[in-house]
This record gives sequence, C-alpha cells and structure tokens, in this order.
Amino acid sequence: RIISFDSNNILLSLGDYRNRDLAQNEKVINGKIIKINLNDNSYKIISMGHRNPQGLIFDRENNFILETEHGPQGGDEINLIDIRKINSNKIQNFGWPIASYGEHYGNKKKNEHKYLKYPLLKSHIDYNFIEPIKYFVPSIGISEIIKANNGLYITSSLKHLSIYTFKLDKNNNILNFEKIVVGERVRDLVFKNNKLYLFLENSASLGIINF
Repeated sequence: RIISFDSNNILLSLGDYRNRDLAQNEKVINGKIIKINLNDNSYKIISMGHRNPQGLIFDRENNFILETEHGPQGGDEINLIDIRKINSNKIQNFGWPIASYGEHYGNKKKNEHKYLKYPLLKSHIDYNFIEPIKYFVPSIGISEIIKANNGLYITSSLKHLSIYTFKLDKNNNILNFEKIVVGERVRDLVFKNNKLYLFLENSASLGIINF
C-alpha cells in the first residue's frame, strides 16, 4: 500500500515475502512500513514486525497511522503506529513472526520446526512488542482501512465478504465494532464526498454506500 505522508514523503508497506526472519531485521525492508523521501529517494523504517500489510491510513487529526495485515492461520491485525515515536531511536515493533495470535498453516506436529524458529507467542506486550488494537481469530481476510465522517473508521474483509465500522476512544481502544455484510470480497475502499466506494472482487465492480 502507498499513501501520502506529507508534501515530501510517502509511506510504503512491505510484507515479509515468506522470509519471516527478515521482518525482525532492521537492515532490510521486508515486513516493514517505510517513509520514502520523494526529493532524494532516501527512506526510513517507521515500523517493523509486519507479516502481510493490506491497509494503511494516516490519520492527521489524531497523529497516528492505522495499518491492517493478514495473519497466518488466524491472527489478522489492526495496528496503530504512533507518529510521535517515529523519530526515536527505537523502531516500533509489532512482533511478527515471534508474536502472533494466529498459527502456522497446518497442524502443529507438522510444523514443529517452524515453531522452534517462529514461535507465534500469544502475547505481544509480554515480549516487548506492540499489541494490535484488534486481532481476529479466525481471520477475516482483512484488507483496506479508511476514515469516514465523525471519527468513524471502516475496514474491509475478503474472507467474510463484509465491511466493519468502529470508533476509537481517547485511549485508542476500539468502540462499537460492527459488521455489515456486503456479500462479496471487498478489496479496497475510498471515502469521498460522503460516499463510500467499495471495490468488489467477485463481480469486478464498484459498490457505493451513501452516508
């Protein structure tokens, strides 16, 4: 996903491309969100420990980034990246593949070797990672995330053929999380002029919801 950050920079999300260990390697860009300077092409890693980022929004009003990502078998996430911390010496780390609420695909016996290297611990904060503000077990096939009117956020789902709406309280805890069934895989969202535009994969069409 590529979004605007400011007049000089864009944000780019990158998955681990199944090189799971690289998501925890600060010297490479796999499993990272990076800020790219459009003037000199330099970049800075602003967060790490991501598996497969799907949605990205910079909420300028609240000075944070919301990122959605596919977990493995279970463990889709909504993550909050604090803008105030991106210039600190410590990169914000969301834990993959050490911490995840999902599991490796297949049974645990078959994947014993994977769990030795990538344990998918069932806590982030206990291991000095940042907890998602929401996770999904089983996965919903999360995709884009956008902000509509009156502090309403909307995220979309491929697997559950739905969109979800929610708000955040002053501590960035999720409130009023609600599911709206669409009936198709929703890949992308755009909100403009009080209309929500949905890119629907099954029929390769656009849907419009009036607010």
